[in-house]
Amino acid sequence: MTARMPPPNRVSPVLLLFLIFPLIGLVVALGITLGSNQAPAAPTSVPPTPLAVSLPPMATLPQVVGAPVLDFELPALDGSGTVSLSDYAGRPVFLNFWATWCEPCKRELPAFEQFTAGQGDDGAVVLAINTGEDEATVRAFLEAQGIEGLNVLIDPSASAAKTYGVIQIPVTFVIDGAGNVRYPHYGEMTADDLAGYLAALAEHDE
Repeated sequence: MTARMPPPNRVSPVLLLFLIFPLIGLVVALGITLGSNQAPAAPTSVPPTPLAVSLPPMATLPQVVGAPVLDFELPALDGSGTVSLSDYAGRPVFLNFWATWCEPCKRELPAFEQFTAGQGDDGAVVLAINTGEDEATVRAFLEAQGIEGLNVLIDPSASAAKTYGVIQIPVTFVIDGAGNVRYPHYGEMTADDLAGYLAALAEHDE
């Protein structure tokens, strides 16, 4: 009599569930770990284009060099009345803008004074326009410096300086006898500078 083989053992479904769920959790955890170690993907969105900015136009200075003079009328410090640039038509003019607080201005005043003394009644003229200060301040300053015989004009509101586009001092505009601005000189003017410009004007007029 033969004996039958015993039937194979079957795995319980409940046991399978207990085995599968931990495996699923392990796979999910492994996927999260790998994903966190990868470099972040580059953004695909395009940043917005900034709107165009409109800037206000820059202020332009008046064109004075090579152009006819811009006339003005200012009071003279010596009390002789008002002075216009046109009063000196036909004569070379050194139109200087200065202030008492400006050290280069202070240094150049004696050169202007000496130059003026040597020009006589028909020679070149220096008009030293004090910019932005009152008469009392200017008078006290010149007395302290011992400056006399210089044609000083008072421009408390800096109106003439604005007309000529002056943004720094000292500056001197060299004007020929025909009433045209020939040269701008920025910074301190020396006696040699004055003589050189006067010679250049004479050569130009020949």
